[in-house]
Amino acid sequence: MISHPLAFMRLPYDLLVALDSRMFHFWMQPVHYLVRLVHILAMAVFFGMDVLFDLSLMRRDYRAERAIVARLAFWWMHWLFAVTMVSGVLLFFYDPVHIGSRGYLSPKLLLMTLALVNAAICHNRLYIPALRGQAVSLARARTGAGISLALWTGVIIMSCLNSEGVPKVFLRG
Repeated sequence: MISHPLAFMRLPYDLLVALDSRMFHFWMQPVHYLVRLVHILAMAVFFGMDVLFDLSLMRRDYRAERAIVARLAFWWMHWLFAVTMVSGVLLFFYDPVHIGSRGYLSPKLLLMTLALVNAAICHNRLYIPALRGQAVSLARARTGAGISLALWTGVIIMSCLNSEGVPKVFLRG
């Protein structure tokens, strides 16, 4: 059997079993698909708004437009991220053994952590000036926004791979 290259990052099976609660599983079972729907929709809208915001940061000398996009997106992005995180945690605890046994959860969590670190670094240097319509260094804005786009895209890719797995056609040697 061929394992994927990220197998070393799997969460320990004993930890996943310890986190598994059948009571929570049965409690959430009737609403599981609603929580999943909320998670996917919130994640999609968050990512779309992040793309718009990051692309507006990458443009040259469009401070007024950037400020409008930033004001529209900033508050919603925070709330959508919170909804995505809460629903994601609920989905993980719904079936931690199944979700955590695949090798793409840890890379997803690592990319999310890096994206949040990037956001924290960019907050005062890029995002707050963008909200105020102030000038920001184009190189700094493009770097921060590019890193953000790459990391959040990676999170979505890892999420999809963790849900569906890699097609066997790609695992052939």
